[in-house]
Amino acid sequence: MSQLCSNYLHLDWEDHVHNEILNSCLDPNQESFWVWSQYVINLNCLLRNTTSVFDNTTLCNQLNAHLDDGLKECVKHSEAKKEKTLKSWIDVVHQLDETRTSKNKCHRELIEETFNKCQAKRQNTDSNTFCNPSRQNNTSNSNANSSTSTFTPLPLLLDSECTLLDGCTKCRKFYVSHRSQDCPTGFPSGKGYKTLSITDTLTAKKGKSTATSSSSNKQAPKAVAAMAPLSDDKPNIIAAVLPSTSDYKSDSDSDENADISKRDVSTSIKAKHLLWDCQIHGLLTDFPVKTQGLIDNGAHLVLIHPDLITKLNLRKYHLHKPEIIDVTMNDEQKTPSELYDYVKLSLTSLDAIWTSKSVKALITLNLCMPVILRLPFLIHNMIVTNHAARTCIDKTLNYDLLNPLPVFPPPPPKPRLCEQLAETKADKKLMLAELMMVCHDCLKNQKFQPHITEDFNVAGAIRDRIEILATKESLAKQDTAIRSEFKEVFEPILHVDQLPTNVCASIKLKDTEKTIKSRSYPSPWKYKEAWSILIQQHLDAGRI
Repeated sequence: MSQLCSNYLHLDWEDHVHNEILNSCLDPNQESFWVWSQYVINLNCLLRNTTSVFDNTTLCNQLNAHLDDGLKECVKHSEAKKEKTLKSWIDVVHQLDETRTSKNKCHRELIEETFNKCQAKRQNTDSNTFCNPSRQNNTSNSNANSSTSTFTPLPLLLDSECTLLDGCTKCRKFYVSHRSQDCPTGFPSGKGYKTLSITDTLTAKKGKSTATSSSSNKQAPKAVAAMAPLSDDKPNIIAAVLPSTSDYKSDSDSDENADISKRDVSTSIKAKHLLWDCQIHGLLTDFPVKTQGLIDNGAHLVLIHPDLITKLNLRKYHLHKPEIIDVTMNDEQKTPSELYDYVKLSLTSLDAIWTSKSVKALITLNLCMPVILRLPFLIHNMIVTNHAARTCIDKTLNYDLLNPLPVFPPPPPKPRLCEQLAETKADKKLMLAELMMVCHDCLKNQKFQPHITEDFNVAGAIRDRIEILATKESLAKQDTAIRSEFKEVFEPILHVDQLPTNVCASIKLKDTEKTIKSRSYPSPWKYKEAWSILIQQHLDAGRI
């Protein structure tokens, strides 16, 4: 058998089969565990009576190490690890693989059935199903022809779309309460689909005020209303009012009342406040303190809670004349409150892109919010408030306080030349160490041992040289004999004056007066400039 292998097999067939066993991995999408394991065992049988053959324990560890992640996790939590023989271990793992295959088949059938139901449901829906502003342009064409045209699948979501999409990845709507697992709409048609962008995100964020919002579990602050006197005698200007519950749902949740701007009477009796998450730099802390401010453009005073001033250690200033405020409800038992102190306040957005100008904020006890930002803050910073779109935009910088753009991390800086050289030196050092290790292993291997060459055979070299000279001499004699036999063929060519003149040849030239038929080739207008440049280059080179 060894002589047969040495005569008809490649020199390194043993290493080739051994490496194929080591590199073989289970791919459940192409073959089952049983087929793969039998293939590896058959390869190991070829290595019998060789030094590279695997024993049962080693082969079992090799098969276990190259299982796929799902089957490996099943084997880890099963009784297979207690089996001591290779055959029993393969039988147990084979049963686990069959069980997993049947489960995956059931799941696949369930997914296909659900997908077919969603597709049939989507084809029967009205063309106005998708009311989200960011999806109107993407689905208007597909919904109009859904009953007559075939269904076009959606393209896969890009990484940029996944970053922007804060909603359902199945129907691809922004700011919805459901997710892809419980999506009632299903996949829309891919016909006319447009890639989602930041513009779609902003449009959906501005329009989400018309949709119903989910109830919050947090307890809202107590209702507080403050008012400042229009004159010295009659205090009647509302400063702020907060609800006693965090439920901002409208009285009707139907789609008919979703767009309340087109109805004569609003269906809701309340709306969500404009709350701005911001941060304030203090004197005691190294990092800014996060807080929440209420934006109110219906009063003329900026108010701040005393606890926030204590936390930030802001400097207090005293008013020459106190400001008088009172609640909105007329109550004879209530007495107006007087505000004597104020602080200079400057707020910064959470992304640290926008910082407000300093305004005077009056210190108010029992305030419902940490900070209430009113007309002085809005006027001094040139902020325009749109209540329907729920935006507060700085006209100078065009920055929206309530809807800031997503901030992406900057690209990593390019390493300097010295760092690149240091990295190259480290890689070179590592490569040399690896090369030394490989060379050391090759010296230990018997296949790479140096062979002792024989001494130079002087007599053999002389004999070879004599044979070469004899061959050259024989060839020279044959050359002379052939040239003498075919003398007429090998005679030198005569001079041009000695050539015969009875043989004539004529060369027919083209007619110089003949016109060349031109031919036009159609080309799009956008390639006109490129063609003119290419033709001019050929003219300059003399090709045409």
